[in-house]
Formats: sequence, C-alpha cells, structure tokens
Amino acid sequence: MEKIMLNTYKVSARLPLARVASFIDLGKDAGRREYLKFEGADVEKILKYASADKAVYLYKYGCITFLNFTQDEISIFCDYLGTLFIDLDYESLSKFNESHEMILARDGYVNLWEGDAEKFPYRQHVDDIAATILAKSTELYKIETELSEVLDEAGTFIIRLNKGYLRANSKKVAATLAQSIRFKYRSLESVRLLGRPSEFKKTIESRQIFDKMSEYFELKERYAVLLNQMDILDSITGEYLSFGSKQSERRLLLFEILLLASFPLLHLLR
Repeated sequence: MEKIMLNTYKVSARLPLARVASFIDLGKDAGRREYLKFEGADVEKILKYASADKAVYLYKYGCITFLNFTQDEISIFCDYLGTLFIDLDYESLSKFNESHEMILARDGYVNLWEGDAEKFPYRQHVDDIAATILAKSTELYKIETELSEVLDEAGTFIIRLNKGYLRANSKKVAATLAQSIRFKYRSLESVRLLGRPSEFKKTIESRQIFDKMSEYFELKERYAVLLNQMDILDSITGEYLSFGSKQSERRLLLFEILLLASFPLLHLLR
C-alpha cells in the first residue's frame, strides 16, 4: 500500500493564472482555466531534482494544492511564486488549509480515502479531481469562517442598538446598502465551486469520482448552509429597513456596522 498525499492552502484572494502561465509557457488558454498544473519537468526545475510523483495545482480563487510534497518542498514552491511577483497571504495560508490521503494498492487501484470500499483504476485524472475537490473544500472553509464572523459581529451590534447603547451618525445608507448587496453576490460567485469542470465530464468514471469526492467533503450541504446564513443576513437588514422614519438613525448605523463587519471578507473575495 502507498499513500498519496494532498495538501491545500488558501494563499490569496485570487491567483493570476494568466501571468503564471506566461512565465512557464503553458499555452495561451491556460490562464482561462480553473487551475494550472505544474508537473514533471516544471516541478523538477523548481525543486532541482527528479519529482515524477509530484504536482502542484494553482486555482484562480486563490488556493494551491500540493501532491506528494513535503513541507520543505511546499516552502520552496512558495518562494518560487515570489520570484513571479505573486504576493502570498501567509496569515490565510496558516489558517485555511486542509489535507487528504488516498490509498494506492499494488494492483494499480486506488481508494479515494482510507476505509472506502470502492476502488478505481489509478490514472492521472484521479489526482486532478482529488486536488480540485480539496481546493474547493478549503475555499468553502474560508468563506464559512468569514461569513460566520460577519454574522456574529452584526448580531452583537444589533443587540446593542436595541438597548440604545449606540447612536447612528452618518449618511452612509446608500453606500452601505450597495456594499451589502455586493457582499452577497460576490460571496455567491465565490462559492459557485460545486460545478464540475469540463475536463472532469469526459468519462463516466471521472464524473463518478468527482461526485463521490464532493459528497465525501459535503460540498453541497455546506453550500446550502452558506445560502441560509446569507438569507439570515438579508433578513437582519430587511427588518431594520422596515422600521419607521423615527428609526432612521438606527438604520443608518446598522448598515454602517454591516459594512465595517463585512469589509475584510469583501476585500479577500475580490
């Protein structure tokens, strides 16, 4: 038995795939794909030694998945990205990361996770799919965490408002409303991660593997929870908007608070 190890890190709000592709000559259309893949000679040039079983996947939404990399090798690759003028967010990298192991048997069949009864022939697309699902899961984890913080902040301030502890102060209702709408739709755009990339639709087997791993990481269920949380945020703002004119100052303050609370997430999702 052999373990196939994958590690994913959230390193940036977005990664400039077209720029990276131009540096390593991956083709004109490479930057339009969901991800770029370093493998074979491209990995060996960076690590300076043979690396046939290793690969790196860069995703446009700011995640990187490493296949069979050690921690030292991950550091070397991150340093290499710095030479391409790509700034990595090391705080996000340390906070939002996930790992996964697949089990490869001597007969050339792979279990997608330890203990799974079903096996698939081990081909390249198995690694590609597993790396992509892990990246999607890590990105969802990032959004889940940030949205939860936004809701917690909003709830705390609303309690204080209802007790009369805070006073509204300014003219930001239009701008704040626009930012709240922007927050919702930018978040929805970012979590449109459930769709199967076109390269994983070519065979029945690749579709099965993609769906099976999506279910294992509960991507659909987690997405549904996110939608529900966004509805809660909408209901909070909607309830305040329904107040009478005498509550206008409190409405203004609520929207200003929501803007300030959601700003870090908005910035990172751009």
